Amino acid sequence: MYYFTYDPRIGKLLYLEDFYIMEPYRGLGNGSEILKTLSQTALETNCSYMQFLVVIWNKPSVEYYMRCGASDLSAEEGWHLFRFNEEMLLRMAAE
Repeated sequence: MYYFTYDPRIGKLLYLEDFYIMEPYRGLGNGSEILKTLSQTALETNCSYMQFLVVIWNKPSVEYYMRCGASDLSAEEGWHLFRFNEEMLLRMAAE
């Protein structure tokens, strides 16, 4: 699952929301084919980047994306992911 978004520093990007290969289908090249198709889609729609999140404890995925050439922005650029939950949204909206 993916969608397009925009970052004023880098332009249009394809944001990969969810990407999962079930265990029996891993190691068969399916992930590489999906990434190839997503890369083609990003380029055909004038995206500068494809971006996604991987949980820190998912070492196999982190290593896989690093082998594919992905940049780990948490290490390279020092980004932190923040989230406001519904309670905080309600509190801020009321102030």
